[in-house]
Amino acid sequence: MQVSSGTFLVARVSQDAFTALTATCTHEGCTVSGFANQVYVCPCHGSQFSTSGSVVQGPASSPLRQFPTRFANNVLTISV
Repeated sequence: MQVSSGTFLVARVSQDAFTALTATCTHEGCTVSGFANQVYVCPCHGSQFSTSGSVVQGPASSPLRQFPTRFANNVLTISV
């Protein structure tokens, strides 16, 4: 999801809960754009991240930044 405040990775983790992460890879700043086998994949160097932002596979060593979300009345709000 790309908005004026940045590009985000959004995953629905349960019926009423979502995670929102920055799409900027913590390795060298590429935009994470792939999703395969339940992980986000950076196209530049292959770093992989879980839907909660933690590193599954490097070379990235830091997690993706997570933003608070709220889901009410079928509206998802991401606080940035």
